[in-house]
Amino acid sequence: MKNKLLSIFAVLALGACTTPVTQQEVQQAQFPPQPKQAEIDKEVNAYLKANIYKPETAQKECAPPRKAWARQNADKPANFGWMVVCDVNAKNSAGNFVGVKAYMFLFTKTGNISYDPSTFFLNINDHVQFIDLIGK
Repeated sequence: MKNKLLSIFAVLALGACTTPVTQQEVQQAQFPPQPKQAEIDKEVNAYLKANIYKPETAQKECAPPRKAWARQNADKPANFGWMVVCDVNAKNSAGNFVGVKAYMFLFTKTGNISYDPSTFFLNINDHVQFIDLIGK
């Protein structure tokens, strides 16, 4: 019984690991044109409106877009595009700011993907990387 439990644990642990994106995948990646600020603002504001309390009172600061890859699950291929990371400090129902939380938005050729790293990723480094940091 103990060996069976160890085997199950080992399979689950291996399944949680991700395979890094290869240099060949990066070279073959298709990137859309860099998103314009109006497109970024529209995507970020729509996401925040749907996902945080009183989005109009939130304080947000977004970094400029950078080429990146991201994936939510280890068994899925990486999505390539322009990543925008936004720090958002939202208010709770008592009207108090709750602290800064990062949100990520990947603008791809097939559409935009929103990531909440605190919800989706056990280890963000296994799921997201900026292209200019690969190999460094």
